[in-house]
Amino acid sequence: MNGKKLFNIERNEKYDYLVTKEQPLSYTTESFQKVIINLDYANIDGNHKVIQFTSTLVKEGKSTFVSNMAYLLGQKGKKVILLDLDLRKPKLNRVFNTTNREGITDYLSGKIDYAQLIRHSEEIGIDYIVAGEKTTAVVNVLEAKKLKDLILKLREAYDYVLLDTPPVIAVSDALYIARLSDGVIFIVAQNTAKKALVKEAIQTLLNNHVNILGTVFTQVSLKHGTYGYGYDYSYKYE
Repeated sequence: MNGKKLFNIERNEKYDYLVTKEQPLSYTTESFQKVIINLDYANIDGNHKVIQFTSTLVKEGKSTFVSNMAYLLGQKGKKVILLDLDLRKPKLNRVFNTTNREGITDYLSGKIDYAQLIRHSEEIGIDYIVAGEKTTAVVNVLEAKKLKDLILKLREAYDYVLLDTPPVIAVSDALYIARLSDGVIFIVAQNTAKKALVKEAIQTLLNNHVNILGTVFTQVSLKHGTYGYGYDYSYKYE
């Protein structure tokens, strides 16, 4: 997955607003399409099915980005499921305009079964799993064998399993989740995380032998004075 892609959309704080769905002919959507093509090439042998999305800090556009990716993959005929593994600050329930109930934590604690866990969005065209009831034992949940078994089951059932996960600097959750994924796409918001923190976050991932597939630059200030998202993919780390 070599090369760089840059694209912009006007910022929208509504999590259920997907630019790739609402503006299918936009430059932003076209750039997303190119990212999808690169991802498909990287996954030609099926080695990158479980993909984690993380960032340095909060509010860097991670949930927005992964939601748009999931939508476009579904539109291309891929069988996709999107999981909210940001158990401390879940947001995917907002993307799908639903409650944060009957999710990951409820399944792992035995309150619901697999059939109740999986939800489908007719509007977006993908399956998804919300975080579920909040818990103070987040690390125990992320280390649970039942979660590992769930990811393995989803890997067999779907073309892509996309994981929305917490930032690297804030908590250690992303590192535990990385053990379950095939690779990480790292989100960086312009003028949000300081360069030193970004380097620290990336180095932390590398020190833990995490496979970083690429970086994404979001919330880029445009030359003509408006404000939007820009995404810049690069895939080589020295």
